[in-house]
Formats: sequence, structure tokens, C-alpha cells
Amino acid sequence: MLNIAVALVHYPVLTRSGDTGSTAITPIDVHDFARSCAFYGVGPVYLVHPAEGMRTLVQDMLGYYKQGAGGKRNPDRREVLSSVRLVKSLEQAQQEADYRLWYTSAAPSGCVATEPSVLKNMLGNQLIVFGTGSGLDVKNMPSENGWLSPIEGVGKVRHLSVRGALAIYLDRLQLK
Repeated sequence: MLNIAVALVHYPVLTRSGDTGSTAITPIDVHDFARSCAFYGVGPVYLVHPAEGMRTLVQDMLGYYKQGAGGKRNPDRREVLSSVRLVKSLEQAQQEADYRLWYTSAAPSGCVATEPSVLKNMLGNQLIVFGTGSGLDVKNMPSENGWLSPIEGVGKVRHLSVRGALAIYLDRLQLK
């Protein structure tokens, strides 16, 4: 694997009203994040949520595929999901590999943005951070190394699904 990992943050994120909140981890995000990252040779995949109940739910699902009947029936899924790490906070993920944080957003942050392809040539461990809800609540998160260039669309909708955004950013890493 490269020195690039991915995090999907479910807390702290912004609610529609702009307050700090949390979102639920969905099984489709777990599977699709792990599969997309495996396709591009990126990992691990960190799922960030402070609620023990939410992490237990995901651990049960992962257990089904990593040690249970699901993994026996589908060994490829077992392998792909082996890259998933559940953490309470982004700081906990940083402790694992001293990551430099690269935040993503559909709305430009007003600062100079970095093209994703630059990350593959950087020294050290890079962590691309995606938010759920209405985006990352950066006021309650560790300081970022920088922001990745937003994905610009031409349609009426401003926000992609987080799974769609992940796939575009991974492709823009130009790892070929």
C-alpha cells in the first residue's frame, strides 16, 4: 500500500443548521469506501465515530465478513474489509501513523487548495479526510496540513455523495 489512507468522519460534522453533530455509519459507506480504496491500493480506511454503539454495530458487520460466514462465502470481501479501522476520533487515527491531514469539502475553504495527485509524491503518511452530514466541523478537529481541491460540477446540485467524491479523489491521485 501507498502512504495514503482515508478517513470518513461522522463526528464532528456540521448539521444542516450549521451546528456540530454526528451522523450514522452506513453499511454501504463501509463496503464502498473499503472497495474503492482497495481498487486504488490506498489504505487503511478509518471510520471515525465516538459512539460505542455505532462502532459495535460496524464491528459486528465486519466480524461477519472477516471471521464469519460472510468471509467464507466471499473471501474477496473479507480481504477488502480487513483495511477498515474504527476509531473514536481523528486524533486516534493520527496516533497510528503520524498522518498529515488533508481535508476535503464541496465548498472551497478560501485557502490555497492542493491537487490530489501531489500527495503520492509526498514523504510521510497522508490521510485524506471526508466528512458526512453537511461537511467537516473543522473548528472541532485537529489542524489540517491543507485542503484538497474541491470537485467542481456543472449541474444544479452542489454536493456529491461521499462515496462518489471518494472515487473521484482517488482517481485524481493518478496512482497509475
